[in-house]
Amino acid sequence: MTPTTPTDVRAELPMPFLLVQHDPMTAADPLSALKKAKRRFDRLQELLPDREARRNSLLTDAHADPLTDEEKTLREQRRARGEKNPPIPGRGRRPAIARAINQTERNVHNLYEAELARRRQAEQPRRLTDPDTALAELHEAQRLVDEVATARDAYYEAIAEALPSHIKGTRPTGPDADRFTDVKAITGLDPAHLRRIQRAILDT
Repeated sequence: MTPTTPTDVRAELPMPFLLVQHDPMTAADPLSALKKAKRRFDRLQELLPDREARRNSLLTDAHADPLTDEEKTLREQRRARGEKNPPIPGRGRRPAIARAINQTERNVHNLYEAELARRRQAEQPRRLTDPDTALAELHEAQRLVDEVATARDAYYEAIAEALPSHIKGTRPTGPDADRFTDVKAITGLDPAHLRRIQRAILDT
């Protein structure tokens, strides 16, 4: 579900695309609309690694049982003395976390383990944020990740709308060939990628 760069489009398509509202100033000029969509997607795509890292960090801190070794030792000592341990912040939240980021619980677990491994390698604490605070901020962090996917979908739709219509087995000629060349120059994608995007959009 993680958005990819345009060069990874083979791995992304086919997939459902979101319909977008067009700017009336560019709707009549598909190439201008394409340039605008590409600028927005490129800008947001550069932010994606930091946004995903923030989402994964909050996911981990909101996750069940993010205990340090010291905390685990204290709990074991209480149990040995016959004392009751206090509730663990975040326990049982995996289903809620999965819903918040629109992933399966298995994927949540994998992201959690990967983030803990990263923290160990970076010699960071197992917990960086209070679990309740992390869960509260997780929705907004996921929204920012999803914003990149929305921009990607709008970019792909702009590509499809800017391309001339295509009949299988033929090549564009005349003005259609010029338009195809313009789209290729704007996007930097090869013809096979462009047609694959066009087919995926038209088939939805």
